[in-house]
Amino acid sequence: MEVYALIGPSGSGKSHRARVLAYDYGIPLILDDGLLIKEGKILAGKSAKRENSKLAAIKRAIFHDENHRREVCQAIETSGAEKILILGTSLEMVERIVEQLELPGIDSTIMIDEIASPAEIERAISVRKREGKHVIPVPKIEVRKQFLGYFTDSLRVLFNREQDDLTRESSIVRARFSYLGNLIVYNKVFRDIVLYLTRQYEGIAYIRNVGIIKREEGLLFDINLVVRYGYEFPSYLEDYRQQLAAEIESFAGITVLKIDLEIAGMEVDKDDLSSSAGSR
Repeated sequence: MEVYALIGPSGSGKSHRARVLAYDYGIPLILDDGLLIKEGKILAGKSAKRENSKLAAIKRAIFHDENHRREVCQAIETSGAEKILILGTSLEMVERIVEQLELPGIDSTIMIDEIASPAEIERAISVRKREGKHVIPVPKIEVRKQFLGYFTDSLRVLFNREQDDLTRESSIVRARFSYLGNLIVYNKVFRDIVLYLTRQYEGIAYIRNVGIIKREEGLLFDINLVVRYGYEFPSYLEDYRQQLAAEIESFAGITVLKIDLEIAGMEVDKDDLSSSAGSR
């Protein structure tokens, strides 16, 4: 097997460019932060970006765990691929991964500044430091299997080539160790988001209670509300539910697993009563 190494500092854009680089070199396998990827699919492994600390993330990325190492070794062998691209922050890191996975020596080394401009690298590092966002070179639908409860978004980029234009979708996540320590969002903050959004829905008179359950994979809400007479509530409340989930996920970067809405009562305006009586 031919082994290619892509080297660059953390956050410099390696994962962002990995799939296109693999395309250019005809490399079917990408190894990035503990994940073995083939043609936009995760074959094996566990992402280092799920770890709670940088030290744990480093151990995951260099296959310190024996079960993790064995799983990826077997997947590489059964893939039948003849080339692999390994991403690392240093040549020493890639050499350690190669040793752990019992691969042959590195055949070719590509530095990030060979495929990205200084301005692009600086911008990527700035975004990593400022927002804690990490790119994983697989589509969002694939990566969310491993990142339930995490902020995820998609990154679709068009790369021009002489023969065709390549569109490659990658995923953006906020790794656990990138949050300020571990990000803590108190229940009061979620309740405030619920109350704020509810003010924009005239069909909801007020909220009686907001119950919140926090799980590792995301949040569950139980909202007790009073509505106003005169609205088609199945569709009206479904729109409210979807908007609320989007607002919370956008603000906190935490998956909303479920929002249960319970109608505790209905308010009727005097004008509505008068019009109803007059129509009889």
